Parts: sequence; C-alpha cells; structure tokens
Amino acid sequence: MEGCVFCRIADRRSSAYIVEETQDFLCFFPIKPDCFGHVLIVSRKHFPNIIDCPPELGAGLFEVAQALFRRYRDRFGATGFNLLNANGQSAGQSVDHLHFHFLPRFANDGLNAWPDFPVVEADLDDWFERLMC
Repeated sequence: MEGCVFCRIADRRSSAYIVEETQDFLCFFPIKPDCFGHVLIVSRKHFPNIIDCPPELGAGLFEVAQALFRRYRDRFGATGFNLLNANGQSAGQSVDHLHFHFLPRFANDGLNAWPDFPVVEADLDDWFERLMC
C-alpha cells in the first residue's frame, strides 16, 4: 500500500527506530510516544485490522509481545505491560494497518490504560439470547 506509513516502514522506505522484528511483525517507537517505552507492534503485511488478518498471526503477536516484555523487564525493570488495539474508526483506529500499542508498565507509574466506561444497564439474558440464537 503506497500511501500507508506502516507499509513504508515495513519495506524500509521510511526510517524508524526498530527495536524488535520477527517474520510477521516490526516493533518501533512511535513519533510521539504516549509513555516511557511505548512501542508500536506492526504487521509486516498490510491488513487493515484484526478482522482482515489471518487468525494464525495472533501466535506471532504473542511471541513478539513476550520478547518485548522480557527486554523491558531485563533492561528497565518493567513489571507488566498493556497491549492496546483499536479496530475500525468507531473504536478509535487512526492508521488503517494492523498494529498494537505495547506500553511497558512499572510499579506506581501513574498510567491508567483502562478507559472510563459509562454506566450500562445490562440485560444479560437478552444479550445471550441475541448472540446465541
């Protein structure tokens, strides 16, 4: 995809600070990191989002996330991480190329990577029936 910034990085037509790579993914710092150590995990091939990629790509994602965590744990003392993803504009996806935000976490780092949700009146019986029938 000629106009896709992540494809240009994957093809080495644009530069990036690549900190990890596998057969399926490149990991690099975003231009404007949201926190210390923020890394983008980007598929080498162009898929708009999770819905459009082969499911087996998930195994490679886990592999690269684990490798990133081990590196941040060993070199910076990270104690956890968040792996964030948005699929589609309504979910807040800003680049139409499969990618994940890896946020290394540290004790008392002050980050809140979980959104504040509105109160929902849940009819679980209805949800279940509509999903399963």
